[in-house]
Amino acid sequence: MSHDRPAAVTPPRFADPRRVGAVIGLAGACLFVFSYSTDLATPLAIAARTAVVVLAGLGLWNLFARPRWLGHFVPAKPSGIAVYLLCVVAEFALIAVGTRWLTSAGNTELRPSLIALVVGLHFIPFAWAFRERMFYLLGGALVVLGGVGLIAGTGAAARSSAVLAGIVMAILLLAYSRGTFAGSRRSAEPSPDAKAHNRSTDAL
Repeated sequence: MSHDRPAAVTPPRFADPRRVGAVIGLAGACLFVFSYSTDLATPLAIAARTAVVVLAGLGLWNLFARPRWLGHFVPAKPSGIAVYLLCVVAEFALIAVGTRWLTSAGNTELRPSLIALVVGLHFIPFAWAFRERMFYLLGGALVVLGGVGLIAGTGAAARSSAVLAGIVMAILLLAYSRGTFAGSRRSAEPSPDAKAHNRSTDAL
C-alpha cells in the first residue's frame, strides 16, 4: 500500500474501516452471484453460489477470526472521504440513467452488466481516496466484465458477466484479507508506541 504520510495506529479489528469495507464488498459479491445466477443451469448456479459463500467465509476468517496484516493503516483525508461519498452518489445516478437508457432501447435484460460496470467504475477512485492499490484491480476487472456483457448484448451474457463479477470480487477480497496487497512491513515502519498499541489491539 502506498501513501504520502506516516502510518497511524492500527484500529482494533472490528473498528478497522478497511476490514469493515471488505465485509461490505464480500456482501456485494454474494449479492451479485445470488441475484443473477437464478437463470443459470442448476449445477452452475449451485457451484457459483457455493464458491462465493466459501470465498466470503474464508475472507471473514482472515479479517476477524485470524486477522492478517493489511498494511500500515493510513486514515483517509477529508478529501478522500469526499471522493468516496461522491462516487457512491454517482454510482446510483449512473445506474439509474443507464437503466432508463436500456429500457428506452428495449435492452433491460442487459442491466446486470451495466451494474457490474458502474460498480467497477466507482471502485477505481477509491485507490486514491483510501491509498489501496487493490481497488485499481478490482474496479478494472468489474469494468471489463460488465463491458463484455454489454457488448455481447444478450440477457444470458449479461447475467453471466454479473455472476462472474461477483466471483472475481470475492477472490480479490479474499486475497486482500490475506494481506496480498499489504506491501512490505519495512516501509513506513510505525513508531515503538504505535507498535505496542497495535499489539494490544490485535488481542481485541
